[in-house]
Amino acid sequence: MAEPESSPPGPSPLDALAHRFRLSPRWGRRLTSVLLLLAVSVASGFVISPGLYSQQIPALTEDHLGKPFRASSPAGFKAGRDYEIIHQAMTEQRRQEARGAVRPVYDLSPGVVSEVRAGVSGAFTEMRQRLAAAKEPADEVAVAQPVEAQKPPARKPTQAEERERQRRELDALREDFQVLLFGRKDAGLEPEDFQALHAARFSEAVEAATLVLVERAYGFSEPTAVFIASSREELSREGPQGITVRDLRHNGEQMLPGTSPTVVDVREAYMELDRFASIPGNLLPDSPGVQRRAVLRLAKRLVRPNLTINLAETDARRRQAAMAVKDVFISIKKGQRVIGDGELVNETHLVTIRGMRSQTDRLDLVQLQVGGTGLVALLISATYLFCRAAFRRFRPTRKDGLLLGLLLVTMLGLLQLWVSIADAVQDRYAALPLEAFYYAFPVAAGAMLVRFVLSEELALFFALVMACLAGVMLGNSLSFGIYALVGALVAADRITKAKDRVGIFKAGLSTGAVNLLAVFCLFLAEGKGLNSDTAMTAVFAFAGTSLAVPVVVLALTPLIESVFGYASDLKLLELANLNHPALKELIVQAPGTYHHSIIIGTLVENAAEAIGANPLLARSCAYYHDIGKGRNPLYFGENQKGENKHDSLAPAMSAVIIKRHVTEGLEMARQYRLPKLVADAIPQHHGTRLVGYFFHKALKEQEGKEGAQPLDESIYRYPGPKPQFREAALVMIADAVEASTRSLPEPSTPRLHTQVQKMINLIFSEGQLDECDLTLRDLNLIAQSFLHTLEGIYHARPEYPAGALQAGPKGAALTVAGTKQDGKARPAGT
Repeated sequence: MAEPESSPPGPSPLDALAHRFRLSPRWGRRLTSVLLLLAVSVASGFVISPGLYSQQIPALTEDHLGKPFRASSPAGFKAGRDYEIIHQAMTEQRRQEARGAVRPVYDLSPGVVSEVRAGVSGAFTEMRQRLAAAKEPADEVAVAQPVEAQKPPARKPTQAEERERQRRELDALREDFQVLLFGRKDAGLEPEDFQALHAARFSEAVEAATLVLVERAYGFSEPTAVFIASSREELSREGPQGITVRDLRHNGEQMLPGTSPTVVDVREAYMELDRFASIPGNLLPDSPGVQRRAVLRLAKRLVRPNLTINLAETDARRRQAAMAVKDVFISIKKGQRVIGDGELVNETHLVTIRGMRSQTDRLDLVQLQVGGTGLVALLISATYLFCRAAFRRFRPTRKDGLLLGLLLVTMLGLLQLWVSIADAVQDRYAALPLEAFYYAFPVAAGAMLVRFVLSEELALFFALVMACLAGVMLGNSLSFGIYALVGALVAADRITKAKDRVGIFKAGLSTGAVNLLAVFCLFLAEGKGLNSDTAMTAVFAFAGTSLAVPVVVLALTPLIESVFGYASDLKLLELANLNHPALKELIVQAPGTYHHSIIIGTLVENAAEAIGANPLLARSCAYYHDIGKGRNPLYFGENQKGENKHDSLAPAMSAVIIKRHVTEGLEMARQYRLPKLVADAIPQHHGTRLVGYFFHKALKEQEGKEGAQPLDESIYRYPGPKPQFREAALVMIADAVEASTRSLPEPSTPRLHTQVQKMINLIFSEGQLDECDLTLRDLNLIAQSFLHTLEGIYHARPEYPAGALQAGPKGAALTVAGTKQDGKARPAGT
């Protein structure tokens, strides 16, 4: 809850600086808040940022390979934060594997056989036509010529010249035949093969036999077509795992294994043709052998690969496959041992250490600090703004912020120290899981402590921030963050039930049970199952929470109370003890005031329980709200016995004396070191109300006086402030109700109800409750509680008959708690 100032505080240095530069005090307060946020963020960022205070990364080189590593710690070298290190050699190896896994791309040309068929048919037809034309008789040509044009016959060529002419004609015809078949005249067709084809007159039978061989080579006489590549060596070199056949005509692809029988090379196709031609009756059985050989050789020359490798497409696919391979990372988690003391250095150690050093230069450390600071600042700011908008009572003072900041940094620092100790212990006792040590840390103690000395809204704020940062510290562990948040919320809730030290341990026990269940649920959700490590971690979490959390709270609570002036329930219990020196002094100096305070304590305690306020705080505020009256007790009506010292004083002087009990009460509060909230109730329980009796007395004295100056109302009005928290408002209402009901002649239930409602309405209409968090529903509950308590205090006694006060049968005196005297009921004990 917000803690208002009991008196106007002196200007802070920042406020003075703001005044010097003619800025509003609000800017000074804002600047203070910003500086506090910055300080907490920097300190927390330093704690949660790894690498700033961890071990130095060793400098390992190739010279250390195979040699034992000497670490500065027996546990070896451990990572100070999470690392993701690229393993270049492994990455390149996997990329090479990806390249090798891509099958070479071969383009299939389905039109090769059709082209060969067309070429064979066209060439043989052309040759037959030429041979038919050359067979016409030469004398027919001579008859067609005129007699006059006939020349004498030329000299008959010699036999050698005739053979040479025939050879030239045959060569020219062979070249033309090769051009028709292969597109060039130097295709390499043997002269003897061409002569054999020429001798057969390029018959249709020879043409058909040639086509049969060609189709046999491409597998058209088999159920499955054959793919012919250039060489088996190329297939073995480029695609030992198989090939990808791409059909250029239909834009389709199929994968074929390297040993597929449908894929052959040209040499194997030739062997198949030789095998087929060697079978009797398959190839021109009625023709001479020279013709069969000529046809076989021609068919072999016509067979060409219909499957050609596409090197550009293959390289493109292999590059794409290599680029698709992600970098191989070596994942190092915070606290993970990179290399142990005495362990032989290997290549993986070198890669890891080099990667860590490359990521941990000076710039990296600065970035870590800036990032950690920014993360803390954003988290605190976002959570603060949400809580301020969502909760009416979330109005922390700068002192609250200082306590929360110190507590946050302290808890994070202790957690960091605990992690270091846990790592060392786990190295010694490797059988225990490391997480068991982590979960044993009393992370819920911070929120429990905040709720114990401040409020539930601030406890929720602290729990959210602490849980998030604790998860970040432990390697961005979401599970530990959830565990910390659940434990903190349960601890903050259970501590509200604690009214003594045993209650604190009961709250710790409840929190430990919930944390034990949380560990089981988290580990099951993570798929770790119910094993020995899970059970051990749960037991450690229960023990650390149920024992360590209450001990931490009990140890730090007195320190916080003494340094910051807060009042926990334990402190309030001590203050509510009637043996306190201030109350002993009050009962001696002003017994009427003491009795008045005790009655108000009863009223406000019951009312606080009704509206959900702090009953202990309300009762303590009631006990000490009028301790200043002990300095001048006879000036107050409850302590007077007949003589009234105000009869001889002017109303203004009487008002000053009455108001002075507030300042004297504050002095006594400082003397007895009362908590700030209890001390704040001393001025706030009067607010800015008038000292009504003397104000009206002064007005009555001025009646009928001519030229009288108007009364200065400030003389008769308390300086305030108005009640800033609900318990102080309860004391104000109860003070007015108790004083007004005391003067009732017949305190019956209807009169008490009327008087209680009258005083509450009066205080409400004066605006005294504007600055505290009381609702109309609360005021209704307060009225009902006050009425119930007052009925018990001012209950009527039956009138005793005559002789009832005489001695009993055996002479024993009868005693009564109260009697009815003068026709008025007196409260017992007054």
